[in-house]
Amino acid sequence: MRLLPKQILTEEFCYYSDKSIDELKSDIQNLFDKTKGWNFSVNLTGKFISEFEFKMTPKWQLITISNFERDISYLNGQLFSDKLKRTRVVFTVRPNSIFLIFFLIFPIIGTFIFINENTNGDNIDIKIAGLVFTLIVPAITLIIAHFAKQGIKNRFVETFDLKPFTQESKT
Repeated sequence: MRLLPKQILTEEFCYYSDKSIDELKSDIQNLFDKTKGWNFSVNLTGKFISEFEFKMTPKWQLITISNFERDISYLNGQLFSDKLKRTRVVFTVRPNSIFLIFFLIFPIIGTFIFINENTNGDNIDIKIAGLVFTLIVPAITLIIAHFAKQGIKNRFVETFDLKPFTQESKT
């Protein structure tokens, strides 16, 4: 049983490409080289961290986060060659950790506001603030995290023309 929604957690995906592993690696490296500087043709940038492992982030984004993680979402991937000589791409996608922190902290603040409101009297403004902190801020956090994860995943899959790796594709 999962206690946290999948929008703020890391998800793993498995896709394949009809290109060889060297061709796909070359295409990914070309993207990394092309997106340095002021080229905004594809909203992905990153680097290889080992021979067949890479990290990607969006090149530009509407929301800038100023904490220990600066990007709104992250994609970590690996390239493999399977028995059918297809290139498998296994990657994880996750949003910035601040979304998890907001999702957990704001309901606690909202609950504290509700508890404090009961001891200090009946004030409608405090009830509204408690409702916003308890329900609305976490909902907005989930929505932004969902779109951040889906955006980088969909851009990566479309840019490199990847196909889902399903049970039928394993045979």
